Amino acid sequence: MQGWTLLELVTTLAITAALAGLALFGTSQWITEVELHSDRNQFATLINLSRAAAVDLNHPVILCPGDPISGCGPRNTWHKGIMAFADMNRDRKFDPDDTLLAVIPGFTSRIEWRSFRNRAHLRFRATGVTDWQNGHFKFCPLQPARKVGGLQLVLNAVGRLYFSRDTDGDGVHEDVQGRPLLCL
Repeated sequence: MQGWTLLELVTTLAITAALAGLALFGTSQWITEVELHSDRNQFATLINLSRAAAVDLNHPVILCPGDPISGCGPRNTWHKGIMAFADMNRDRKFDPDDTLLAVIPGFTSRIEWRSFRNRAHLRFRATGVTDWQNGHFKFCPLQPARKVGGLQLVLNAVGRLYFSRDTDGDGVHEDVQGRPLLCL
């Protein structure tokens, strides 16, 4: 009857641990990328819904960080949750006269909004165009452990969305100027 020596068992265990560590790191990075894409796609869907609702209801629609209880929150707190509502009385605040369209309670990504008019919210007019708020949303992991690539969602003043892409094939998306979208 043959058995394993202690050296063979320790070597096998070390190799298994090393492979498990590599698999875990690769899986973690993959999960982060999936979360970023999921958040960006969910956000884009809500923007498109808001734009279509503005046209259908013939009223302005506000998309802002916040929730129906607290109202719209401060700029760049989008990751904590967002809501879309038809601003029936045109006061740019959610109140009982308004129609709540959708709420997303939170995201796994940090979301930064940079726009031409520098507002904390996004407003679609009844025609479906923005209130001169062309800009972009940048999606990054909430707690990046190292410099990683992010994603971007670009919104033009007419209300159309464009997704960032990895145009040079290096695994990192670029912004509209061709610069890498890095999260620190």
